[in-house]
Amino acid sequence: MDIKKVSIIGCGALGIMYASHMLKKLSHDQVQFIANQDRVDKYQNTEFYANGERQSFHFVSADACTGPSDLIIFTVKYGDLNEAIYQVKNHIAENTIILSFLNGISSETIIGETYNPAKIITSMVAGMDATRTGYAVNFANIGYVAFGALSYNDPQDIRRLASFFEHVQMNYEIQDDIMKSIWWKYILNIGVNQASALLKAPYGLFQTSEHAEKIMVMLIHEAYEVSCKLNVGIEPEEIDNILEIIKTLSPHGKTSMCQDIEAKRPTEIDMFAGTLIEIGKQHNVVLPVNTFVFNAIKALESMFLIDYVIE
Repeated sequence: MDIKKVSIIGCGALGIMYASHMLKKLSHDQVQFIANQDRVDKYQNTEFYANGERQSFHFVSADACTGPSDLIIFTVKYGDLNEAIYQVKNHIAENTIILSFLNGISSETIIGETYNPAKIITSMVAGMDATRTGYAVNFANIGYVAFGALSYNDPQDIRRLASFFEHVQMNYEIQDDIMKSIWWKYILNIGVNQASALLKAPYGLFQTSEHAEKIMVMLIHEAYEVSCKLNVGIEPEEIDNILEIIKTLSPHGKTSMCQDIEAKRPTEIDMFAGTLIEIGKQHNVVLPVNTFVFNAIKALESMFLIDYVIE
């Protein structure tokens, strides 16, 4: 059964980037965004751009009965995940494949509490450089999708996904140990995403400031310690590779968490340090640096909610 109809939930940088790319190979009716009715009404009167080109997206209400999708892709922020899980219920059938492009290590588990885990293919995205201003997204690279089967997945679904990504010309990798890759990216994000949000800094600061780099490294080492408790299988040299990757990034580029802080949007700190701290408690691992950063970012988010009036 080929994948012909795709539904994306989450109209942020990733959603806009991937939808605009897929529409180069698929028709307008084959790619749709799911949202609640209020957002659908808003989006239908909003101009969306990808690399300066105006996009014509198809929006459907979560309550609409437009038939099931062959593929559901979650691209929402972590704080919106539970609402998104509810909103896709009318668009999922027995053969619908579900992908989560959220960062972190927990979204597939959370989605699997509501929908059949066998249809949720564990995945991650990497290598993209999308930045968003309002509903305009700019990117030079869409990166790649890595995914792999766990013991309860149907190998046929893996083949269906591979065929689909080939058709829409998206780079992909099928990995034998996808959880190891996801944890590696999680550790990277624990370091650079959180440190960049705290410092409101682009990648260049971590390439030139030993103090910024030390903050990032301390965060990374704590996350690595937790991964060792879980026997994820990440080797020390693979952690060293993270620092080398940071050095290759555009010095003017910024992480998504840094962009959130600058835009005064809620961040994904709960998905990063929040989740790590909870796992650490379960395994008696103390995480002082991540605990500090968690509280610091939460304090910044609280400031966004306060309306300061300076006389």
